[in-house]
Amino acid sequence: MLFALSIACTALADDREDTWPRERVFPYAPIPDLSFLNEKPAGLRGRVHARGADLFFADGTPTRFWGANLQAYALFATHPTNIRAQAKRIAALGFNLIRIHHHDSHWVVPNVFGENAAGTTQLDPQSLSKLDQWISALKDEGVYIWLDLQVGRRFTAEDGIEDFDEIANDEGQAELRGFSYVSQSIRARMLEFQNAYLSHVNAFTGMAYRDDPAIIAVLITNENDMTHHFGNALLPDKNVPAHNALYMAAADAFAATHGIDREETWRSWEFGASKIFLNDMEHRFHSELMEDLRQGGFDGLIATTNSWGGMTIAGLPSLSEGSIIDMHSYGGPGELTHDPKTQADMLSWLAAGQVADMPLSISEWNVSPFPVEDRFIVPLRIATSAAHQGWDAPMIYGYAQQALNQALWPSNWEAASDPAMLAMLPAAALLYRQAHVQQARDTYALRLTPAQLFDGISPENSVALRTLYEQHRVVVELPEVPELDWLRPRQAAEGAIVVIDPDVSYLPDAATYVEADTGEFRRDFSRGLFAVDTPYTQLAAGNFDGAEIELSDVAVRMDGPMAAMAVQSLDGQPIRDSERLLISLTGRIQPVDREQSVYLWEPVQGEARIRAPEGLSLRLPDGAVVPQAMENGSYILDLSQLSGERWFLLER
Repeated sequence: MLFALSIACTALADDREDTWPRERVFPYAPIPDLSFLNEKPAGLRGRVHARGADLFFADGTPTRFWGANLQAYALFATHPTNIRAQAKRIAALGFNLIRIHHHDSHWVVPNVFGENAAGTTQLDPQSLSKLDQWISALKDEGVYIWLDLQVGRRFTAEDGIEDFDEIANDEGQAELRGFSYVSQSIRARMLEFQNAYLSHVNAFTGMAYRDDPAIIAVLITNENDMTHHFGNALLPDKNVPAHNALYMAAADAFAATHGIDREETWRSWEFGASKIFLNDMEHRFHSELMEDLRQGGFDGLIATTNSWGGMTIAGLPSLSEGSIIDMHSYGGPGELTHDPKTQADMLSWLAAGQVADMPLSISEWNVSPFPVEDRFIVPLRIATSAAHQGWDAPMIYGYAQQALNQALWPSNWEAASDPAMLAMLPAAALLYRQAHVQQARDTYALRLTPAQLFDGISPENSVALRTLYEQHRVVVELPEVPELDWLRPRQAAEGAIVVIDPDVSYLPDAATYVEADTGEFRRDFSRGLFAVDTPYTQLAAGNFDGAEIELSDVAVRMDGPMAAMAVQSLDGQPIRDSERLLISLTGRIQPVDREQSVYLWEPVQGEARIRAPEGLSLRLPDGAVVPQAMENGSYILDLSQLSGERWFLLER
């Protein structure tokens, strides 16, 4: 059976939208079952390693990961029986990677340190048991694990942090971000944590975290960079004299060693010399923690920190010291209408982090503020661009942040029960994991001088980055930098087309759409329409308003303002020859309010035609067959008949 459960929906009038029915959603609501995509258990093929820009298992099998975050209360307050059930559901949605996140955050009670811990130097056995259960259950379902080491930990006076008083807040807690790069005592606590955490033996698998091949990666420190966000925390005007003294001494020493102007070196908010120095600070910190991880026996992937929150490519050198570059990107409403000639979108920020000859993960992606009405389109675009660019591990933030025992309050972080995100997540997983979209034919390599690299280039100011990534593969080369003798230069493979001017547009001035060089997808930004047309996935999403989109084997007309429909092969045959097709369909979906797991869904009106072999039946999630007319070799679907259901099978 492809469908795990049946869906219940009641048509109650809403004061706001009289024509939009209501639906109560639970974190065990019906989904297509794509768990056949996973090999079980995770780790069967050994450790995952990077080879150039790609990931491989130890036995040489190439791999890619489609993932989600599991964070905070979902980790520690979900009942054991529901942990097993949710692991199965995560696999059924097509995920094969889960990032364990906010395990240490001060606002999560209990967290990995326990419920009322005075300090943060001891791991709580009960909390570890919960993590063990999750890791074991996910591993059994063929889902791999990404472990963050430091996320939202805040130190207390009990933790032995030097000069604690000058960085403590009114609650007697101290943030580590930024300060970790100069404080030896903070660094010592971080080293102690990663050793204790990774040497912990999972009671259910019998393996230490560091030895388990199902745990593919660790992130040393989340959203904790000096080059863009937290270098400023150590400046002379921040009232942290002891930490500022350490920072200024490091800046002076770096300037003296390399003959750089002292004033330019410490001024962290300026581009140029300061960014070279800040990369070196990050290197000194990360190299020590990475060496400790390797000496401790962890031989999986290591990400240092992330490129996030508007960071420029000036932060890439120190990130390239890890074995994978990790990115975060959050979009907003109307991303489909962003004209790349004039405006960056969330995907262009991800493309700007693809360092040549290195794998790329995206441990956080989403759109905000919740509930963005076109959020159901984002998984399709992420999956399409990830396949087109060769990105290795996109992860939605998040699957769940609340305990997965009951209906969840609507929020950005609860895709587990957001029907808008759920509607297209299976389609995105299938497209990406089975490579229904090919990698780009041509690679364009941004080749910069050291001066350009540290001059603040980003999608915000680079029209080349914005206009290239939806057409071709984009990589950023790293040049040799004399002041950074540890930096390994990174160059694109032979045959790449070199870009030396980041200000050149690769779209005509009058262009109203952008199209992949493979011809497999197009975004019409003048209308806000996105389409994918491959032998195995054909979809249309965005602002229809009565328009008809014609693809190779599928034609879709939507009478409403915004919707999405995807038709995909499940049997490895092209759509026109397939005898098992998954159809995903949705219009706009909005929560009634923030304190009820009740959503309003917009009825979908229109028609679809699907060219496929004769004799197939259209089945609803409950197994019921919906009669369909056939005309000129195509099935005719009256979408108003199917409204309220999100997935169907057209099968023999």
